[in-house]
Amino acid sequence: MTSGPLRTALATLVAAVLALAAAASAPAASAQTFTSAARETPAAASDLERLAAGDAVAALPTLDSPFTANPAHVAGRRFSLNVLGAAVGLGGNARETYAFYADRLGPAIEDGLEDIRRDDPDRLAALYDEALRVGASSKTADLAVLAPSLQVSVGAVGLGVGAYARGASRARIVDGGAGIPVLDGFAQVDLAVPVVIGLDLGRVTRGALPGVRVGVRGTYLQRRVTTKTDPVDAIDPDGEKLYVLRGETVRLAAGLYGRDVGVPGLDLGAEVSNVGGAVSYGFDRSIAVSGASDRPDDAVEIARMERQFDGREPDPVVRVGVAYRLPARLPGVSGASVALDYTSASTADLDQSVQAGLRAGVRARLVGVLDLRAGVSQGMPSAGIGLRTRVARLEYATYGVEDGRLLGQARRRNHVVQLRLGWL
Repeated sequence: MTSGPLRTALATLVAAVLALAAAASAPAASAQTFTSAARETPAAASDLERLAAGDAVAALPTLDSPFTANPAHVAGRRFSLNVLGAAVGLGGNARETYAFYADRLGPAIEDGLEDIRRDDPDRLAALYDEALRVGASSKTADLAVLAPSLQVSVGAVGLGVGAYARGASRARIVDGGAGIPVLDGFAQVDLAVPVVIGLDLGRVTRGALPGVRVGVRGTYLQRRVTTKTDPVDAIDPDGEKLYVLRGETVRLAAGLYGRDVGVPGLDLGAEVSNVGGAVSYGFDRSIAVSGASDRPDDAVEIARMERQFDGREPDPVVRVGVAYRLPARLPGVSGASVALDYTSASTADLDQSVQAGLRAGVRARLVGVLDLRAGVSQGMPSAGIGLRTRVARLEYATYGVEDGRLLGQARRRNHVVQLRLGWL
């Protein structure tokens, strides 16, 4: 049975799909839809410290990295307890998209696109042209809830357990041929429960392997997905339903982390993650978008969704990185580090160039409470700022995502704000 917070997050995201999907497009009639995609959609990001610093994380630990990146980071970790947190993010020109839907496309659908086609074809043509123009890239809305999570070290052993609810929605309109826009919307909500264990080999071997740490992670993943792919002029404003599929699986990860490798301050990291079976989906529920609660569910559409989402095999992710912790020489400045990563993870539903896997970042802390971060990810700049105390963190990050095969082909800018409370 779905928990209250998760149900609320899912309802919020799927209800936004139609509104967000009102004005995004791919340039060709053969564009692949979210439903026909062969790869899983990545979960919404919640580690803002990592994202703001260019997504370089293999050798640059963050508070969340044992749960979402390198599990070896948990070894030697001081006690921390996240009681509750939340993050909200938008990507692409979501504001312009929503304004276009609210001011132009939504009223036109209410008036009846077929009536407009008959009585005012120029208006319809202009409406379609603007939809395709506004939607040059995917629009995104992300939501994350950080439930209680704990990290602690006992001797040479580090332990961590946590829970995350993360929702991601994607929306666009692809050219369905003859200039007719096709709505393409998708939403995904993940409930993830990671359990991490790490070992400080330097302590176990009595100094034979100084600074070397290893870790493994198992994550229970419960996932819900919904999608909508219809020509804009086929949308029934009084009878639309979204169908939600539910599945679960377990994903595994292993990591290696070395500190002061050959040179004081030089750290190395490597991880393999997202190893496990495909999610097997079944029908979970239907959600009435607009006045369709009394209408029967469409069994044909539900069966089509199950066929298309079942069997999407996860791609194991390999990440390697190097970081250098700069000596503390300036008063009031601490924790200054630079890092460089390469990851095999693709941010699009196709193989990307080697350059798309490069990440680089820098971070530092001023007067113990102000975190500054910056970097480059997939050829796009990232930056962020954080205010921290021992019991709370307020963070902001902006970063870029490449939705195309090559760098610069389909760039998307994202903005995320997060607040978390606990003993951090």
